[in-house]
Amino acid sequence: MMNLASEIFIAEDLPVVYVKPLNAVVLSDVHIGYEEDMASKGIFIPKIQKKRFLTVYKRALKVFKTNKLVVNGDFKHSFSKLSKQERAELTEILTTLKEEGVELKVIRGNHDNYLSSLLEKFDNVELLDEIVYDKIIIFHGHKEISIEKGRIYIIGHEHPRLSIRDKLGFAHKIQCFLKVPLNEGATAIVLPATGTYQSGNDISLIHTNYMSPLMRKNGVLEKTKPYGIIEGQGIMEFPELSLLKDLIL
Repeated sequence: MMNLASEIFIAEDLPVVYVKPLNAVVLSDVHIGYEEDMASKGIFIPKIQKKRFLTVYKRALKVFKTNKLVVNGDFKHSFSKLSKQERAELTEILTTLKEEGVELKVIRGNHDNYLSSLLEKFDNVELLDEIVYDKIIIFHGHKEISIEKGRIYIIGHEHPRLSIRDKLGFAHKIQCFLKVPLNEGATAIVLPATGTYQSGNDISLIHTNYMSPLMRKNGVLEKTKPYGIIEGQGIMEFPELSLLKDLIL
């Protein structure tokens, strides 16, 4: 287990953080229903998003010994509707969580339109715009907020991936967490995506390459540290981006 920030931990090769004061596992960007959306565009891919989520959350709750789960935005994929696949798979997921006694909080992401009508059928689920506890603020990251000194902001939305080239010239693409100092004396923790098909927006030293206003306007990118997820092995702490600039693709 690794202490990523004050009372925030990561472990094994899981794309989640454990927030000790909340006794909760936090993950982001599940994107249930992505496969159906791709199929509507003529692109047919295996339906694995649901299985991935179920595997990750069950392992994470066991590792961190809790029954509290937070999905930090983009639980579903479609912007314009609650699709057939989303309704079926989310109902199955929510039923499983209910049966297993999991307390679920879902924070609205930019993809989570039309989700409330489904979630309100389950009394173990709460739909929120953010979670604020002491100095920790958990929100999806797609909206602008005012930054306060000393706060820790846990966001998703970016789907961060570190793409680097080794000394032999081989490229490596590594899903990662980011620990980001902010201009106002605060810190951001950026979660990797949980969804298999959302695992890659390359991080860089260019502010305009980021999707979240928090990163674009406030991130001190030179001092940002990636924590790469090495599947089946664990999490690797990398140097600050300023020291990786010649290796980043």
